[in-house]
Amino acid sequence: GAAMLRGGTAVLRRAASGGGHGQGSGSAQPLEPSLLRFLVCPLSKRPLRYEEATNELINEELGIAYPIIDGIPNMIPEAARTTQKKPPAEGSKEP
Repeated sequence: GAAMLRGGTAVLRRAASGGGHGQGSGSAQPLEPSLLRFLVCPLSKRPLRYEEATNELINEELGIAYPIIDGIPNMIPEAARTTQKKPPAEGSKEP
């Protein structure tokens, strides 16, 4: 049994010294559900939808998603990514 225990601590130590490489290691903390009531999009001032699969706050109206880092939403507009599949209609002006 002792050998098994020793192996376990080595695994633990390796995870601790991983220095942020292992992003998909389940270290992403979900959003505190009670916070969702108070959070609005800084751009549209509308409520946001929490997307559990991507751990993001979604603004359907503007088609943007704010990342949640360590359980804290990053509500800076610069940090948001666009969720809309279609790009802005810039090319539609061309003949």
